[in-house]
Amino acid sequence: MNKKFKSFVACMLAILTLGLVMAPAVSAAESKYENDLPIVYVKGAGREIYTADGKQIMPFVVEPEDQIMEESDRLLAAFASSMLSKNWDTFCDELVEVMSEVYKDAVLDENGEASDGSHIKPNAKPKKKTANYYLSDYMFNYDSRLDPWEVAPELDAYIDQVLKATGKSKVQIVSRCLGSNYAAAYLTRYGAKKVETCVFYVPSTKGTVVCSESFSGKFRFDADLINDYVNNYMGESDENMIGLIQSIVSVTHSMSLLHSGTDLVKSVYDQISANVVPRLLLASYATMPAYWSMVDDDNFEEAKRLIFGENAAKYAGLIKKIDNYHYNVMNNLDVTLKNLKKQGMKVAVIAKYNVALPPIFESSSKQADGTIELYNLSFGATSADMGKTLTRAYLEEVKLTGSSKYISPDLIIDASTCLFPDYTWFVKDSPHEDFATSINKIIYEVIKSKKQVTVNTSEEYPQFLQYKTNNTLTEVEKPKANGNTGNEGSFLETIMGMFGKILAFFKSLLGIFGI
Repeated sequence: MNKKFKSFVACMLAILTLGLVMAPAVSAAESKYENDLPIVYVKGAGREIYTADGKQIMPFVVEPEDQIMEESDRLLAAFASSMLSKNWDTFCDELVEVMSEVYKDAVLDENGEASDGSHIKPNAKPKKKTANYYLSDYMFNYDSRLDPWEVAPELDAYIDQVLKATGKSKVQIVSRCLGSNYAAAYLTRYGAKKVETCVFYVPSTKGTVVCSESFSGKFRFDADLINDYVNNYMGESDENMIGLIQSIVSVTHSMSLLHSGTDLVKSVYDQISANVVPRLLLASYATMPAYWSMVDDDNFEEAKRLIFGENAAKYAGLIKKIDNYHYNVMNNLDVTLKNLKKQGMKVAVIAKYNVALPPIFESSSKQADGTIELYNLSFGATSADMGKTLTRAYLEEVKLTGSSKYISPDLIIDASTCLFPDYTWFVKDSPHEDFATSINKIIYEVIKSKKQVTVNTSEEYPQFLQYKTNNTLTEVEKPKANGNTGNEGSFLETIMGMFGKILAFFKSLLGIFGI
């Protein structure tokens, strides 16, 4: 299956799978550091997890959406039966049963623990090394289902092993995505006595839309949003399958058929959500404290009520864990990091933007990197929604405060509202799951210096950067002049636009069959 098309299908199945596997792969930069301290890399989710008898259960050997698709006949039959009877219990029960089968080896118990013996392989003993440290040297591996607070002692012990192997007194932590939550728990619990620098690379420490709004049941079925996503953010239209999807969506949207489809889906969802969402989540990710660590403060208590409901007593052990992380780590993290910064720890944040979230959540229009919204990625940057720029009134107000230097050249971001505006970089057009070596160079720029690097330290790495397809970074471009003629929305333009979409549809269809 075409890679981009498969990604699109996976997004549409997010309501079923809630997949969030982020397996990093980084390469070393060829440079000698001024500040030559070992780097402990706390990567995102993706470390192999095995059953007690050695079977790999995560990441999935066969993707969850593919396993669910294998049961499509069974699910469609249950759906048709429920549609006819107006009783959705049949469909809900079948859906939960399929989901339970897919995730049966990965779920944790009611205390959020792997009581069945599932595990990761132990971290390799750190090798002896005294100079030229790279991200790949000391990677801390962890079970990405478990409570970050309870894993923190493991990270502390690993740091001690690295210090012993290298003969150094401190390490530099580089944390990515979910790994940032584990780094945050470590810093909250142990401070920075052993840490010189902490880099938060596309962090999920403040939560993600995918987890926050899935766990609170805030799915959105909006034809305009789907049309915008498919045509502007899904892929290049010269690939036949992508072009076909774009044409189908465009034509159906123009004829208001897409609205009818989304209205039907919304109607069904409204009828089954209270029954099926908690059961689906407890059959999969809601048993895992790590995924609760990515539920933001706006949705946390609502998500707990939805998922646990009358079963709160049964899941008391799990709830205690997720409450501790949420209220003692996440909600206090700004204060924790500011205090550690005052005590001498260097810090840097690297965020990405201009890649749309899947168009199925209430907050899907927010500026994001395709997985996490920019506000949380950057610890508080203000931004316009996807496809828009900050308003003229807002820009004038910022100008009066003297903070215009923090406005991105494309007028999308105001970095002045970040927790660390001078230590936060933004990379445009690089999806969350991409591991560009050019971005790694920013990390090395930060950690090789004996002093705190700022967004003004290097002309090569200004605050706002744009990722190019040849794996290079350039300064973000200014917006092009507005070329509107004032004729948008005319009857003739509407007819010609629809005609063009129909032609594009048939062109893509013919291309798939090689005609």
